[in-house]
Amino acid sequence: MSKQTILVTGGAGFIGSSFVRLLLAREPEVTVVNFDALTYAGNLASLADCLDDPRHIFVKGDIRD
Repeated sequence: MSKQTILVTGGAGFIGSSFVRLLLAREPEVTVVNFDALTYAGNLASLADCLDDPRHIFVKGDIRD
C-alpha cells in the first residue's frame, strides 16, 4: 500500500480493534483513523498497544451525528 489514511468505524470493539492492530502491524505507510462512540461494545483497553502509535488517530463520535 502507498501512503494512505483508512477510516475504521467501531475500531474499539472486538473485531474493529483486531483490524486496527492488523493494519498497523502489516502496513507501515498507513494512518488509521479510528472512529468509535465507546458504547457497550467499545473499549479503549483493547487498543492499549496502539494508543501511542502516531499512525493511530482515535476520534470519539457517533456516525449518526
